[in-house]
Amino acid sequence: MRKYSLFYLLGIALSTLNTQAQIRHGGSPLPVVLTKSYPNDFFEEMPPFNAEEALRTDSLNPNDLKGSYRFAHKFMTDLNRTNSGTTFTLPDGTRVWMLGIRSKGALSLNVLFTEYELPEGAQVFLYNSSRGQIAGAFNHLNHSEAGLLPVSPIQGDELIIEYQEPAQAPFPGRLTVGEVNHGYRHLRGYEPAGDKNEYNCMPSPVCFDNDKDYSPVSRSTVLLIIDGTTACTGVMVNNTLNDGKPYLLTASHCLSKDFSVKNPDYEAVAGRIVCFFNYTSPACDTVIRGTEEMSVASAIYRAVNEKADMALLELAKAPPAYYQPYYAGWTIEENGTHPPYIGIHHPTASVKRINVYEHNLSLKTFDIKEMEFYRNAHWNIDRWNVGSTAEGSSGSPLFDSANRLTGLLSGGRSTCNSPVDDYYFAFFKAWDSSGNVTEQLKHWLNPSGHNQLTLDGLDPYADRPCYRLSNISGMKLQDSIRVSELPPPATGYLFGINSLKTTEYAEEYKVNKKAWIDGVYLVTPSVASTDNNPQVEIRVYQGNNNPQTLLHSETFHPIYTELSPTDSTFTTIEKKHNRQQESFVSFPKPIEVSGTFYIGYKINASAESSFAVYNLPKGQTTRNTAWVRNGNEWIKTSSHPLSPFSTSLFIDPVVHYVNGASNDTVSRQTNPVGIRIDAPRHTLHLLLPEAERATYRLYSTTGQLLQEQTLNGGETTLSISGFPPGIYVIQIQGDNLSHTQKVHF
Repeated sequence: MRKYSLFYLLGIALSTLNTQAQIRHGGSPLPVVLTKSYPNDFFEEMPPFNAEEALRTDSLNPNDLKGSYRFAHKFMTDLNRTNSGTTFTLPDGTRVWMLGIRSKGALSLNVLFTEYELPEGAQVFLYNSSRGQIAGAFNHLNHSEAGLLPVSPIQGDELIIEYQEPAQAPFPGRLTVGEVNHGYRHLRGYEPAGDKNEYNCMPSPVCFDNDKDYSPVSRSTVLLIIDGTTACTGVMVNNTLNDGKPYLLTASHCLSKDFSVKNPDYEAVAGRIVCFFNYTSPACDTVIRGTEEMSVASAIYRAVNEKADMALLELAKAPPAYYQPYYAGWTIEENGTHPPYIGIHHPTASVKRINVYEHNLSLKTFDIKEMEFYRNAHWNIDRWNVGSTAEGSSGSPLFDSANRLTGLLSGGRSTCNSPVDDYYFAFFKAWDSSGNVTEQLKHWLNPSGHNQLTLDGLDPYADRPCYRLSNISGMKLQDSIRVSELPPPATGYLFGINSLKTTEYAEEYKVNKKAWIDGVYLVTPSVASTDNNPQVEIRVYQGNNNPQTLLHSETFHPIYTELSPTDSTFTTIEKKHNRQQESFVSFPKPIEVSGTFYIGYKINASAESSFAVYNLPKGQTTRNTAWVRNGNEWIKTSSHPLSPFSTSLFIDPVVHYVNGASNDTVSRQTNPVGIRIDAPRHTLHLLLPEAERATYRLYSTTGQLLQEQTLNGGETTLSISGFPPGIYVIQIQGDNLSHTQKVHF
């Protein structure tokens, strides 16, 4: 087992209160038998393009930047309910619009809705023809100020969009598919290979011993899919108010296609970003595809300084508590940081990796032909002690020995075979080198105005945290996991389909006070067939001596937000079970438990299918927490008639102990102001807490006051018909809140 001792290794602000970005809201598409009775001539064909030429162009790598890991070809479209697809009405009055998109030879497809406004009760699903991958439901809670919704990729060369609108909807939903991204490259081909992994010089965060805790800053590092075609890395960053504002920092060249796009519309690009949290291997020696279900779509541009290669955004929605986000602290000291330095990144959209540099940093000039950076503004890593970087690592953070952010990756030449000469833009150089607030970090990350040189990181839910409970991870036995088989003459998996006909299994947990389960992780091996996903139910039981009372049951439909080979956004896709991976299933609402409870699964599948969950092998633990349902009787695995031994299943619930407050409530508290632009109607909608009274001011970018009004709590609609299109600044000031936001109308 490979472990690395740390002694040796030594944006938009929330645009409306109910903005949910790409966070999904449950539900299911219409049954196949129902949709088959309606017209099926609803496919739009994308024109052919030369994928081989695209791959050849990508391979040229004309500079030392490491940002543009391109994997998709973009088609510009204008597909909506009036000009494409098919429409029909169900017996209950529900109006349905179905649109099929086909692009021959695509490894995956994803789309960008350039117009997205739904009435309450309406919902959208995206899936492939076999329904092997399903994204959604997306609904009115996914609205963003920009009216955009990027969706992560669906595997295959056919994609179906299904829109359901209730009969009594207050207005007809507006949906336009403005972009279709054809994936011509697999982004995650590196994950399953173990020692053959091209990136085996880059350890996973889980490989580190706990003499120093890097898990918080690892949680701050996120995978970005940009404009549906490009993968980069970013980091969530704290500000001096410690208010949980979801600032996201990355490299500016990730947003401008390696500076090949001059004067890009950063507002538009920011709105097309999908940000993935916790895409991390749960095991060390065997790199396992991490959870892909935790994503937030769309952000607003706050500041970009191309000469520093800095881009600061703000996510459209604060990630919910069960994502367990962390906002990194930082330092603007030039000489006050100390080794070891840790780089955390997502090379070619792979699971999270860590690099280590044990020496003092030096400032150098990073020279490339595409951009003239500030002189002596990049930290140079002359040679990594552990790891290297790759395409897709751009924008990734570099932390000092105090776990504070000191730089972000611009580029370099390092590889596993030659881990030399990488360059990170120095955080302090982007702090206030420009006096323009849209080109500096200081204005946004130091709103308190304090003259402090360092800031610690922030857990935005520290007062009501979520915990991942595990009977395996906590024992540091992730590398001992197995998929156990029954001994002869029996056949099949101990915790899967087998000749004993046992199909239900559970893992035992205990809490010492009332708790709520937000969802559950399952870590599964690649035992399922390629074409036949078994039907699996997740089940939650309560019981003192065994699983007794069924509290909750739902279909195991993990939908991963993948770096689509067709676009650089992650689409929510139903995962195939024929690969080793970690999946997270969020429950529609938290499940209340107390004392002893059980998280399990029931397999409803034919003999041609298979499914199992990793477990600890015999001899790894003396404590049994795994259960098998034998007929109507639950038995401990330690008492199994054919294979008795103590073990645990890799099933990890995420729980919180907040009294009466849901995660959505917590998320809304991070930003109590909602702002939404209705451009077609030339109106501005402002939403304040009910008891709040505040002053609203609208400024031009030159600082001229254009509008001012006193607002009471609740929603207020203001006319903006007298103002020309452009960028404006809104300020809301009250006794209990202060909020400033740039808007575009």
